[in-house]
Amino acid sequence: MSEDKPAEPAGEAKPAAAPRGLSKRKKIALAVLGALLLGGGSAFARWGVPRIVAGREAKGAGAALHRCLFGNPPAPGENAARRLRRILLSAAGLPGEARPRPEGDAWPGRCAPHARKLADALQRAGSAKIAPPDDLMQKVLAKARDTTSPTEFPLDALWAMAEGDGPEDVPKPPTPASPLDLDAPNFAERIAFADHSSDFVPGRGLRLIFRGDHAGPMLACALPEGLADASCAPIDPRARARAPRPLLWPAADDGGPSLVTDRSSARSTFYRTDTGQAFGAEYRVAGGYAAEGGLVGLVEVEVGTKGEEKALWLARYQDDKALGRTKIEPKPRARWANVSVLGDRLVWMEPRGRRPHLFVRHLGAQLGPIEDAGELPHDAVKLSACKTREGIALLARDGSSVWITFRSERGGSPLRRVDEPARPAGAEMLDASFTCEDSTAAATVVLRSRASDKASYEVRRIRCSKEGCEIGRVALDDLNEGRDPLVREEPLPRDVPVLGASIGDAMLVVWRTAAAGVRARLARPDEIGNAPDLVIYDEQSQDVNGAGRLHAMRLYARPGAALLLLHAVSGIKAIRIGADGSFRALRAKGG
Repeated sequence: MSEDKPAEPAGEAKPAAAPRGLSKRKKIALAVLGALLLGGGSAFARWGVPRIVAGREAKGAGAALHRCLFGNPPAPGENAARRLRRILLSAAGLPGEARPRPEGDAWPGRCAPHARKLADALQRAGSAKIAPPDDLMQKVLAKARDTTSPTEFPLDALWAMAEGDGPEDVPKPPTPASPLDLDAPNFAERIAFADHSSDFVPGRGLRLIFRGDHAGPMLACALPEGLADASCAPIDPRARARAPRPLLWPAADDGGPSLVTDRSSARSTFYRTDTGQAFGAEYRVAGGYAAEGGLVGLVEVEVGTKGEEKALWLARYQDDKALGRTKIEPKPRARWANVSVLGDRLVWMEPRGRRPHLFVRHLGAQLGPIEDAGELPHDAVKLSACKTREGIALLARDGSSVWITFRSERGGSPLRRVDEPARPAGAEMLDASFTCEDSTAAATVVLRSRASDKASYEVRRIRCSKEGCEIGRVALDDLNEGRDPLVREEPLPRDVPVLGASIGDAMLVVWRTAAAGVRARLARPDEIGNAPDLVIYDEQSQDVNGAGRLHAMRLYARPGAALLLLHAVSGIKAIRIGADGSFRALRAKGG
């Protein structure tokens, strides 16, 4: 008989039995997982956290470096090399310690501490491959000087590090320049720069004649007062055939028809550019002029059977209708080769006592009286003219001395002599212009002198009114003293690298550099030394196989503005420079 087991207490649950065969493996797995978690946490604390911190530091240092190197965040379509280039073009014109340097407090040298912080943070974050090199600032300057050179530093990575406007305590670079470049429109297509010509007597607006290039048409172009726009039209085929190398001659008022002669001829016949009508085919011509309403006046020379000079006649036309001929009496007591027609004035020199005097006579429906403007040193002076609001200003030049007189319907002022300061020995005059404003006239010259193998350039201006004259002079060496050598003038292979003009009371000086663009200064003579550079055109920017490179430059000043013509490989750029320093490229209508 078996013995019964004691009864279990009421309400007490019986313990569950442990699964057989899994208990040991589970314990081992849990132990291993715990060990891994403990080790991973230790590794994360040792490696992961510092890298996250370094990444944050790199982001801050990158934003600071971007603000220091590039300034504002990238604009749509802009690239880093173009931004650096334009900052350099601006910074190169700064004086003294502010000019670009790879070290110190100037741009980009002052950015070096931010670059070192970024490099250190990127190395600690495990991204050493995109860390900036130790000589980043040297490489930045090299890239800015030549954007086509290989990029030997992570430029695109630095460009992408912008964070808004960046830390406010980091100074930005100099404001980037905004030069025109190869992308600027050509003034007109298929025109040649060589042999182009402008007004014989400058007026309020500007006229230009271009020969065709690559089978392009000859064009007659006009810019109204202010030079804000331009229009061109093909020259009439009859004028093209008779003047294959057209020259704007003689003078025309702003509302009159343009007249051309052939550059290689004796200038005895000229033609209207719009109709091809010929003038002076039957007689020798001393000159002429055109006025509003299709009026054309001709000063014809009557020659005897033995070649003697017998008389001068004024023939007048309106469009294709002859209005009559008037004999000019008394005739000038001068060789008629020395008689000129400047605008609507007959101008000549004849002796009075021991010296020649300058005489002026208005040509119109009625011949004006003969006016004695005053004494000149001899009759070999060079005469030129420009149009004021009320009439005309006449200039006689003899070396560094000029004589100026203002003429109007009410008479004129006596010749006023003005002498430039002594010119350097051996100085040569490269360019000269004579332009008028409302009641003033300015004679501007560009001089080049040489010492050893170095050429020096100077722009001089004599500006006169009826009340008096002032002399201004600007030496390029003085303008660029203490500035980066990049901004110094660089001679063009076959052309003048420095140009000068007068706009109001300011002088405009334009020069071409080897690697810092075509630059300019515009200010009064006593202020131009401290005026900022205007970076007008950059030959290197957007350059494709040298298409932006320049061959030649010309500068034409008119009241309130000037037109700079640049002959690039890709075509002719026409840039309007306003009296306020603004500039833009013009595209001619009909061109």
